[in-house]
Amino acid sequence: MIKNYLLVAFRNLWRHRGFSAINILGLTVGLTAFYLIFLYVRFELTYDHFHTKADRIFRIVADIKTPTETRKVDGPAWAVGPHLPGEFPEVEAAVRISPNDLLVRRGDVHFQETNSLFADSNFFTMFDFPLKYGDPKTALKEPYSIVLSETAAKKYFGDANPVGEHVLLTILGWNAVITGVMRDLPENTMIQGDMIVSMTTISQKVDSTRDNDWQNYGLKTYVMLRPGTDYKRFQSRLPAFLEKLDGREMRESQDFPTLLLEPVKDIHMYSTRDDNKTGNIGKIYILSAIALFILLIACFNFVNLTTARSTERAKEVGIRKVIGAKRNQLARQFIGESVILCLIAWILTLALSTLLLPMFNSLSGKTLHPGYFLELLGLAMAIGLLAGIYPALVLSSYRPVAVLKGRFTTGSKGTLLRKALVVAQFTISITLMIGTIVVYAQMTFMRKADLGYNKDQKIIIDTEGDPNRDAFRNSLTGLPHIRSVTMSGLIPGKEQFPQALSRIQNVRGEMQSSNLDVFFRGLRFYSRIPNENARGPGFQ
Repeated sequence: MIKNYLLVAFRNLWRHRGFSAINILGLTVGLTAFYLIFLYVRFELTYDHFHTKADRIFRIVADIKTPTETRKVDGPAWAVGPHLPGEFPEVEAAVRISPNDLLVRRGDVHFQETNSLFADSNFFTMFDFPLKYGDPKTALKEPYSIVLSETAAKKYFGDANPVGEHVLLTILGWNAVITGVMRDLPENTMIQGDMIVSMTTISQKVDSTRDNDWQNYGLKTYVMLRPGTDYKRFQSRLPAFLEKLDGREMRESQDFPTLLLEPVKDIHMYSTRDDNKTGNIGKIYILSAIALFILLIACFNFVNLTTARSTERAKEVGIRKVIGAKRNQLARQFIGESVILCLIAWILTLALSTLLLPMFNSLSGKTLHPGYFLELLGLAMAIGLLAGIYPALVLSSYRPVAVLKGRFTTGSKGTLLRKALVVAQFTISITLMIGTIVVYAQMTFMRKADLGYNKDQKIIIDTEGDPNRDAFRNSLTGLPHIRSVTMSGLIPGKEQFPQALSRIQNVRGEMQSSNLDVFFRGLRFYSRIPNENARGPGFQ
């Protein structure tokens, strides 16, 4: 029986090849657009969800109130992390993370590592970043310990196991020993680093007072609470913790922090802290709505095309009813044809999305990987069933006598439904086109907006940590093709300036605390070449 249904279905699809191709193409395009957007949305919504203890991990942030403002930072003072476990039994562990740039050398191989971190010794036991070599419990325990990512290890040591080898951290003058190699960190985590240096190097060898520093804010601090702990209740106890350990200093500096907890799963989507490259939940809602609208257009198009052919298939229905076919058998036949169309569209969607995914990754700035094929198959089956139900009910309801005499009508309800679906299709399509035009206009405005400075003919060279940067600057100044050279700590327009709590005199002659932007000299060079055809040595 099933074989006969399939045979009739494929014969009908082949007989109406043009119609079938249009229907399959519409479904394929709709499913492909939906699938690509789904991959992006799921990627954004699953940042740091892969940690097995993610439900118990929180990031501590701070709102710092001064007499003139309230500053929101993405980390508390240095001393908060080390003191939490001793003050709160519900705190299982605390980890501090400090992003840094490192100039790393091994023999003649040297690189400016802009994606490096300092981290406490329990970093690898709190977070699920597996090590290829080394012990996660002890890899960051001792001073001058460093863990490399697989990519970094290959860059300096090739395919050999580098554990026990050394690299020179030139900016600090440290000879660091490699204690582990970790798998490259996934892209969908807020913690990114190619090199992890032990925090004990700073707290034990550089500045032993750091663990009791309550005025230096902004160090990313994560806390893992014990199972069953209410993090909101725990957060309400933090003001008393600060008053106990830092109350006198807070009043002297007129600097009053409020500590808040952010669930690690929510940081990327919902955090508003200044220093984070976070996602945008509003954009996710918009993209999800667009994906749903595209899918609805494809479904509406399928229903319209199928019901529009009801006249052509009316005689088929009449004859099959005359020879004994029941209504439920005809309904199964038409639903089966709908499902077959969707299955073919599913196969083509997999092929088309695989072809388009590299371009979509380039457009989105993410590295998305294909997957969720069974879920997509289930969606295609559901579309086939839902979109095929109405046409099947309409076609299978024709009375054979009226059909064979040519006196049947499709009914006003069917016509009204098709008109409603067409109106819905055009409404959604026009809305999407208007949105596209608005976004394109905004992007064009951003590309052409006046930045306040001329960015042409400027080259930026990162020299942070290089002790020879002054000599290099002087050598550039003498080149005939370079008009001017300057040094700065940050790239204007690209990076946010750090702030420092300062005491300045106000209009009443009083010393008042205030946070000021800090612009350091001496980390990067900005050079300007007179014209684009003039190239000096080293600027190929």
